[in-house]
Amino acid sequence: SLPLNEITIPSYHFSHSLAHLSILIIPACSHILAPYHFFHSSCPFFASSACPSPMTSSTPLTTPSTSSQRPSQPQHHEQDHEQDHEQYRERPSNQPHDPPATPTEFPRTWLRSLLQRHSSNHPSLPPSLATKALVVAPMVDASDLPYRLLTRRHNANLCFTPMIHAKMFLTKPGYQKKFWKVGLDGGGTPPQDRPLIAQFCGHDKEILLRAMKLLERDVDGVDINCGCPQNIAKRGRYGAYLMEEQNGDLIVDIVRHLSANLNVPVSVKVRLLPSGVEDSLKLYERLVDAGAAMLTIHGRNRFNRQRMTGDSDWGAIRKVVELVGHRVPVIANGSISNMDDVRRCLEETGADGVMSSEAILEYPALFTETNVESTGWKRTGPGRVQMAQDYLDLCREFPPDEGGQGTGMKCVRAHLH
Repeated sequence: SLPLNEITIPSYHFSHSLAHLSILIIPACSHILAPYHFFHSSCPFFASSACPSPMTSSTPLTTPSTSSQRPSQPQHHEQDHEQDHEQYRERPSNQPHDPPATPTEFPRTWLRSLLQRHSSNHPSLPPSLATKALVVAPMVDASDLPYRLLTRRHNANLCFTPMIHAKMFLTKPGYQKKFWKVGLDGGGTPPQDRPLIAQFCGHDKEILLRAMKLLERDVDGVDINCGCPQNIAKRGRYGAYLMEEQNGDLIVDIVRHLSANLNVPVSVKVRLLPSGVEDSLKLYERLVDAGAAMLTIHGRNRFNRQRMTGDSDWGAIRKVVELVGHRVPVIANGSISNMDDVRRCLEETGADGVMSSEAILEYPALFTETNVESTGWKRTGPGRVQMAQDYLDLCREFPPDEGGQGTGMKCVRAHLH
């Protein structure tokens, strides 16, 4: 029954093991009394629901009506949107059914320029990291709008949406509404939720294109999920399994089609192929040739999960940087638990940034100088109770049954339970 400001929490070390801490809180923004864990232990939640069910409905592919949505309000961030997309609109936008066009490569510096335009949002970042991407990964039921905003307060300078199932986004009005307010400037996301990349899954290039077209004006890029290792992704023909279909020809064709018809950069989040690093490098180069403007490399293959996860292969990521890093930005994913790991990964791989998933779920202020060698491995950042309160305040401002939340209240329970 203590007020939040009278609860203190001792420091814990979260680099390699996860501490469990149950706290009974009465949130200021809620009348519900419940125990909260502001972290995920070994992520059993995600192991069971990492990806949505494959779309089996025969519903025709029509865009849900937006006539019932609330009218647009004046957006003071429209100028920022225009600035972010000024270079993207210089090239013509082909219609989805036009003949295939030659992919247009974005300048190698597009990501650096994007981060620089928003650098004032992160004044505490050291100069050496000011133009490096500190990325919150696309996570089902986890990288929801309020959580993204919370991590941005603590130096995350690039975020991905949760994975969006392209066909369901087009055919299920309720599903689409939870992710995005189509037709509303900014998609319902506030100006501080930038830069933002929307990730989609699917294997049909036309469906992917139509889904991405609905929100390309409101994001800084789109991404194709080629990283999900779950069996449901195999049944749905997406994720890490998409890389292996038709010896890579299918995903290369998808990238070529999207990059030729979208006005924002198309990135691909990939894993290593089970057949090895050399085969992976060949496919990654083909993706860049097809028009991929950025690659995020998870240094594990689809078999490296759960008990077989192991360390991320930063050496393999280094080889990707050496192969295509002069053409497109490369983001390193895996084995990031604090800022010491961030610096070490950037040095060893030469990547343009790092992406975190499970570690940043454990502690949203991961990208700050806390739990590092210089602090004696002590957590010096905000306490979990304070972050829980901040997160709930953001949920009150951006209700879970509206755009940006993915699966709504399930997102809230996933973070606080």
